[in-house]
Amino acid sequence: MKKVLVCMMIGLCLCLGACAKRQGYALDEKTFFLVMTNVQFYPDRYVGEDFEFDAFVYDLVDVDGNRHVTVARKCSAGYGCTCGKDTIIGFAVANDIELPPARNQSENNNDKTWLHIKGRIPSQDKQEIKIYAYSNGQTDYNTVETISFPTFVIEEFSVIEDYSHLSYYVTK
Repeated sequence: MKKVLVCMMIGLCLCLGACAKRQGYALDEKTFFLVMTNVQFYPDRYVGEDFEFDAFVYDLVDVDGNRHVTVARKCSAGYGCTCGKDTIIGFAVANDIELPPARNQSENNNDKTWLHIKGRIPSQDKQEIKIYAYSNGQTDYNTVETISFPTFVIEEFSVIEDYSHLSYYVTK
């Protein structure tokens, strides 16, 4: 009887473990901003979680001239940088995966290099990138801002050829 009870308990634990498997996050036009804002403020809650979303490739060059690859969307001020102006929200790519080059970065339009991305957040650590301020189409080399990104390991991606249904700018 004792062996039967132990086997039943082990079986129950295995079943509960399988049933409790996380589903991950499939972000869309309505959920991208809210979930990414939560990830920005509470990255520890998302460590190891699977994510799937659409975003464009955005390269940031820091004040030392180093290139940082991100996958992002443009959003309202206050999320990611301290400048108080509109910024980008997304992830810093943590692995050495070869992505297509960013396109039309300085233009406020939807004609970007769009990707459908799958991967996960490896840790709660954020990548802090110091950049020069950018305003009215000009770089202000006297003002340094820090933009903060949760890191992301891309496991697979595909290029989105028809991105007309995607929003370059996301809000609440």
